[in-house]
Amino acid sequence: MQTFEEKFTAWIDGRLSGVELQRFEAELASNPEALSGKEDAHRLGDLLRKEYRAPELRNADFFNHQLLQRIAAETPHRGEPVETAPAFWPLWRMAWAGGLSLIIAAVLFHAVVRPGPSPAPAAKDLLAQVLDANTADPGVTASSFQSQADSVTVLWLDGLDYIPADYVLE
Repeated sequence: MQTFEEKFTAWIDGRLSGVELQRFEAELASNPEALSGKEDAHRLGDLLRKEYRAPELRNADFFNHQLLQRIAAETPHRGEPVETAPAFWPLWRMAWAGGLSLIIAAVLFHAVVRPGPSPAPAAKDLLAQVLDANTADPGVTASSFQSQADSVTVLWLDGLDYIPADYVLE
């Protein structure tokens, strides 16, 4: 989206055409100063092209000398070799890096992931331990019993009138 100033400049320079030119000139109908602004801009441009010339340098050699010194200071000297890094690693360096990466991957695998499946514990070794049993209803008490010989943990709720349907085991 162009601003009014951008459209106005394009109109003065003659870069608007077609529908865009018609819309902009319709917008300018309410602004009579715009037409005189275009005429003033054209007169000023003609005057500058006709009368303005670049000033002549009084000491062109000094200017050229200063310019050449600045260029020489900003460019590297040709006598000194410029060290550049190679674009690709040589084959021996890639082989070492690949081998080292495999060793690191193997060490991390054995340190983080256990090799082989762990044996499943026997059913008699599985036993739940209830650390704390609280209820929201003060009329209900909770207590737990454990039997390692039978591999059973029981949570006993005393005073509970019913069991919700989603807690029923089938």
